[in-house]
Order: sequence, then C-alpha cells, then structure tokens
Amino acid sequence: MQLNKIIEDYIVSDQVTLDDIKKIKEAGFKTIFCNRPDNEEANQVTVESIKKAAIANNIKFVHQPVIGGQITQEDIDQFSDYFEASEKPIFAYCRTGTRSSMLWALSESGKRSVDEILNLTSKAGYNLSNLFL
Repeated sequence: MQLNKIIEDYIVSDQVTLDDIKKIKEAGFKTIFCNRPDNEEANQVTVESIKKAAIANNIKFVHQPVIGGQITQEDIDQFSDYFEASEKPIFAYCRTGTRSSMLWALSESGKRSVDEILNLTSKAGYNLSNLFL
C-alpha cells in the first residue's frame, strides 16, 4: 500500500490487503473508495472482503468499479456525488491508483484549472496529461 496525496482529503493507493485496513483506520481515514472491479487479476482480494474489514473498523466503504479508458460522464457524476456525500478524509484505491486519480481529476474539471489538476496529480505520481487533450 502506497499513499499518494492528491489533496488533503483525498489520498489514492494501489491495491490494498486486509492487513492494510487497520493501518488505514489508524491513519484517520473515514471512507474508502474502491474503483477496482473484482477478478481483474488472479489472487486479488475481493471487494466484499475489503468492505467487511472496513465496516468492522468503522470505515465507510464505497465501491465504484471503473475500467481505465472507459470512464463515462455518468461515472464522473457518480464519483462527484460520492465524493461530496462522503466523510473525509477519503482513501481511494484501484490496481495502481491511476483510475482513482482520474475520477477525481475529471470530477474537478470546471472547478479547478487543468494546470492545477495536473500539478496536483503529478505531485502524487500520476501523469494524467492525456485526459485533457
């Protein structure tokens, strides 16, 4: 698990394990977003397992699976709704953190400048310049 801060209340990561949930709780996160579908690769921890562990640790859990390169406006709008309604800080994960970063970046389009969005995501380790071509 690698924590990559996009903004103060939104941190993204690669795939988490059940052992990571306690660390996520100890770090003060209130909500976990999972942007990864089940069965994307062999031996991937299931969403249901992560969700149960999160709830057992009093962390809210949101599952919004998306496929990179196939994110729709509906996905972006749904993410925005989840983001606004969720208790912060939010810990979001997918396989590498890129999809979680992309959803945030696309949802912020129109609220922040493209330069600011790309600067924030770049500092977190994600080059999303192709999103805004």
